[in-house]
Amino acid sequence: MHTAIGGHGFLPLLSWVSPAFPTGNYAYSHGLEWAVEQGHIHDVASLCRWLEALIEHGSLKNDLIFLNTAWECAYEDEALADLAAYALACASSRERYEESLWQGEAFLRAASVWQPDCTALRKAFACPLPVAQGLVFRRGKVERLAALQAGGYGAVAALVAAVVKLVPLGQTDGLRALQHMEAILPQAAQRAAHSTLDDVSSLCFAADLAAMQHETQRTRLFRT
Repeated sequence: MHTAIGGHGFLPLLSWVSPAFPTGNYAYSHGLEWAVEQGHIHDVASLCRWLEALIEHGSLKNDLIFLNTAWECAYEDEALADLAAYALACASSRERYEESLWQGEAFLRAASVWQPDCTALRKAFACPLPVAQGLVFRRGKVERLAALQAGGYGAVAALVAAVVKLVPLGQTDGLRALQHMEAILPQAAQRAAHSTLDDVSSLCFAADLAAMQHETQRTRLFRT
């Protein structure tokens, strides 16, 4: 008998990272709305550079580390609560904090269809998105690297969708950006799999400042 592609959790994983999964990610831009208004992101190349920086040196890198750590301690509720608090404390701005927290709570609420225990976890502690994903993926029998690549892809795809609306880019250019990131995400997943919380850091000051500036941006389509 052949093992299903990606392990027993492969089919649920498709739902968990689907754009249709109700986390509300369509409402957030991670500060990209301000970066587009300032002209920092204006085409496929500038979008890809921004995303690469986030996933190699910034907030998305840290999110993968949080996801990996949550995957490791997915059955230890106290450790998960401590990790969730630390991940939220690492948010570089109010909007980044709210973006991760609100999506994480929505993710756990929706994932309770598969894992009823998520309802109790959501009430027990405030849970940001990468921590929610890590514990759900592990409890759903998703292998580590598949979990990390899926989490990274979901984050990148949401940001690409935001920029497609903001620049605007055509759908084909959005797909070109996703295709470019396909070569970046496996490497980022491998690094995260061998990282610990001691490796959490950020060198993406422009992206962090963009998220802060967005809080007072005059005209906004997105919540962050």
